[in-house]
Amino acid sequence: MDSFSQNIEGVANLVNSDVNKTNQESDLQENAIGEQMDVLALDLSDEELLQLKDEYEANWNSYGPKIKPRQDKNKLYYAGKQRSNGVDTDAVISSNLIFEAEETYIPQALSKNPEPVVWSDNTEEGKAASNDIKTMLQSLADTFLLRKKLGLMVRQHSIYFIAVLKYGWDKKTNDISIEVRKPQNFVFDKDGYVDEFGDFHGKFVGEKCETTAEKLIEEYPKHKEYIFLRVNGKLGTSVNYTEWHNDEFTFTTFQYKVLDKHKNEFFNYPDAKGTSATPLMNHFAQPKMNYTFLSVYSLQEQPFDITNLIEQNIANQNRITDRDEQISKNLASANNGVILDPTYFTAETAAQARDSFFEEGFILGNPAGVKRLEANEIPSSVFTAQENDKTTLRAVFGTQGIATNSDNKTETARGMILDQSHDSTRIGGGIGDALEQVARSAFNYITQMMYVFYDEPHYGAVMGNGQAVELAQILNSNINRHFVVSVSPNSMAPKDEISQINNALQRWESKAIDPIGLMKELNDPDPMNSAKRLVLWSTNPQAYAATYFPEQAPVAQAPQQGGGSPPQGGEPVTSLAAEPANASLKNVPLNSPA
Repeated sequence: MDSFSQNIEGVANLVNSDVNKTNQESDLQENAIGEQMDVLALDLSDEELLQLKDEYEANWNSYGPKIKPRQDKNKLYYAGKQRSNGVDTDAVISSNLIFEAEETYIPQALSKNPEPVVWSDNTEEGKAASNDIKTMLQSLADTFLLRKKLGLMVRQHSIYFIAVLKYGWDKKTNDISIEVRKPQNFVFDKDGYVDEFGDFHGKFVGEKCETTAEKLIEEYPKHKEYIFLRVNGKLGTSVNYTEWHNDEFTFTTFQYKVLDKHKNEFFNYPDAKGTSATPLMNHFAQPKMNYTFLSVYSLQEQPFDITNLIEQNIANQNRITDRDEQISKNLASANNGVILDPTYFTAETAAQARDSFFEEGFILGNPAGVKRLEANEIPSSVFTAQENDKTTLRAVFGTQGIATNSDNKTETARGMILDQSHDSTRIGGGIGDALEQVARSAFNYITQMMYVFYDEPHYGAVMGNGQAVELAQILNSNINRHFVVSVSPNSMAPKDEISQINNALQRWESKAIDPIGLMKELNDPDPMNSAKRLVLWSTNPQAYAATYFPEQAPVAQAPQQGGGSPPQGGEPVTSLAAEPANASLKNVPLNSPA
């Protein structure tokens, strides 16, 4: 520690020391025995943590700077500004296929919010608790705009070879928070890697955060004097501090000072008590860092992915751009070359004729002295090679069959559907699976945070079947049971509604689906009511007509007596409309085909 920091530390120690201070409390008073320790207190000195900080930074500096040039290059190609060379930053290439492919396959992989799936024990209480957890997860996913956050993570991964989702507790809203963080602000253990669950395996993860000195003091008021002196009293100054994490603990440093240190706050340690003074449970078996990382093309040998889709397509994009410029240059010069005979034109009049020709389309002079140069046609092989490169680039992204401007005009509709299904399968098997795992990890971490922070009732609501609102209330002392949390497969992928409807109708014809299931797959807004009407119409058309079209229902005559003569004495005539609407449904099960 430098002398400046030592002086501040000495003053703080003098103020907080008990030396030469009178203790007014009696020795007979009932007090806590020994030093009072918070459940999250970390048994490491500031000096030890600052030494760890130095080791972490040295570890990163031998690896981190090597990845930055590749990230910067990817960013230029995504924006289509690779030809600007830092001069004309607004210049964008004409055919930026990388941007087109990126923004085509992201919606294909992220059509909807991920749908959580929650199981618990098979008791009625377990089923109700599972449904409440699922409803709360769906509600939070809508609140967080989780689908858009996942889309941002895809873009960041395509540029920075990694993407980061961070979980926290928002004191202002008194609820869970989720943020996509900037990958370029992270410091990783160079020997670490992201596993298949999206967790980082390594000694540490550091995140450099930017704020103002004033806000830093608000966050860490105990170090007000140190921060104030470091910025010379100018509290509007932007400052950087670093949060250092591993699974077990977190500490925060600002220059030569440890601002905060504690054990993992997102885990209920044995001393943590709930409202009933009983130890709280955890969703996780052990503490985990409050981050989930998106990794797709990893060999689990380094923090970042070994490559990504933009980097793999830079060569294709360069050829496409070069040929675009070549074609434009040839077309611009086609039929525009003109030879002027010096017998009829001087250098001055030739310059005037040239300007007149290009601006007004004619030349003033003797036509015998003017000859047009016919430009050669561009070889068809140039256009063929151009289309091949575009096809190759889209194929690498998996968007060849779903691109908006397909070049094959003779392809059949069935062939187009097959191409789309192949590309959708590739997207689903690559980035789609990785995003599902990120969503699965997010739902599990949110569930863990419910165990830790929901010591007061929290409420969630989602739109259920038949436009009905489903409500849920979560209190951590009421969810002291184990849950299995996952994501419904392909819930984020776009659905082929035509194929889905045809499949449902075929299963209905073969009696392989019930009326309620049929209506749900047909996206009926009220499947229960529609299924009831379908069963009534199938089993008793007359009752159906009498119920829903009473003005057109036929009047049924009472049974004739004596061989066909009408009843005597004016016996009343009954109508089918008098039959209750659900009379024919008493013995019709709604979970079987009509």
